[in-house]
Amino acid sequence: MVAVVIILSLNVISTIISVTEDGDGSSSSLLRNRNVEAPHQEVSLARRRRDEKMKYHSFLREKNMRRRAETLKLLDETEDIWFRRSPEQHAQLIEMHETRKVYANNTQQFKDIERLSICGRETKAGTPKDLTLFHHFQNQDNSCPGTSSNNLLLISGRGAYGRTGNNIIEFLHALQFARDNDATLGIILSSKTWVFMVILEMWMSKQDDDWEEHFEEAFCVKIFHSENEVKGYNVIRVPTKELYLYRSSSPFEHYIGHQAQHLQTLFRHYNNGEGRMISGIPVRDMCSGLNAVFGKYYKDTIYSVIHQRALEGGGAHALYRMSKKTGCSPTGALNMEPDYIKSILAPLGMLHYPIVLIRDGEDPSVLERLQADPDISKMLRVIGNKSSWTGGDITLAVMSNVFIGNPASSFSAIIAKSRLALGFGHNYLYRAKDQSGKWSTVCGDTCIYDSQIIGAIA
Repeated sequence: MVAVVIILSLNVISTIISVTEDGDGSSSSLLRNRNVEAPHQEVSLARRRRDEKMKYHSFLREKNMRRRAETLKLLDETEDIWFRRSPEQHAQLIEMHETRKVYANNTQQFKDIERLSICGRETKAGTPKDLTLFHHFQNQDNSCPGTSSNNLLLISGRGAYGRTGNNIIEFLHALQFARDNDATLGIILSSKTWVFMVILEMWMSKQDDDWEEHFEEAFCVKIFHSENEVKGYNVIRVPTKELYLYRSSSPFEHYIGHQAQHLQTLFRHYNNGEGRMISGIPVRDMCSGLNAVFGKYYKDTIYSVIHQRALEGGGAHALYRMSKKTGCSPTGALNMEPDYIKSILAPLGMLHYPIVLIRDGEDPSVLERLQADPDISKMLRVIGNKSSWTGGDITLAVMSNVFIGNPASSFSAIIAKSRLALGFGHNYLYRAKDQSGKWSTVCGDTCIYDSQIIGAIA
């Protein structure tokens, strides 16, 4: 009897164990199923999160692409160049330029002009927005100056006046002086001649044996190896400061056309890191500033540049004198207050894109104010001292979508003139507040070429 009970008990226990291990609906089976389902649920959740993240990034990309397209469209629609402050002068130049634009659109000569890209970014040179239209279609003799005379304007030695912006203006004025006075511009070939020291650092580097001929042809000049070679010419020597102060007697539109042509010539031969200066020193890459700020994306980046210049403490007086002639604010372009910057960038949608500050470092309060502004600070980029150099800074500013500069600075003047020569509008230098407190431009783009308005840096 006892044996039977034990056997039965063992059978019951065995059955219970069997049912527990293998029976349908058992707790062990459910646990096993849950253990199998849990990894699947985790994978499914991770996939769902990944898909949602991809959709969100895709949404952001599409949103940014739409914004980019809208901004580029707005920039293009608002890029018309305003020629002059005077309505009568403005209307006259507009009519003249429109006539030349129609002529350009129907003339193979202009259509054959090579389009120009700088550092992979397209310019508007060779389009109807090109200010060299004032030069190409003047129905005048475009031969080199001095071909019908024995006059020679000779440049030699280190005697440059002022900083780089001044020096570039001096070279451009020398070219204009030669044209106005029917003289050949002669330059002594030496590593110590200021023209070559300034120009070759950024443009026209020596790369082959034909360099001299190429330079002469590009600028209608003649290079001499020594002053013994100038015997027989009626030599004219003009101190460099006087070249800086030179005011052309040519009609305004002719002056714009020739200056724009020379600036285009420089940028058609910008240095890319290949070649050397007269002294044999290797040249730097003019695209280095763009690369330092934006890396590999610099060819397509939409951005603005602010050029802030204190002018060695004399900026207030210089801008005050400028304000008397143009009506611009005597402090706006000097202090670069956030509201001044935003009055330009906000209507263009440019507060969504990088804002690069180029500065002389003399007034740190400008940077501090911009960094403290919530709208500007998140997009503000400042070029480091190691990356900043004259050529890189010029190219960075010239190729920007929007440029904000100081009209009293020769460096800002060169940038603005170069941008106009390349067909770019959106140059903001002459701004003032109206009676309602709203900032607006008070002097046209080509005021930067007008010596009656801005004096020597024109």
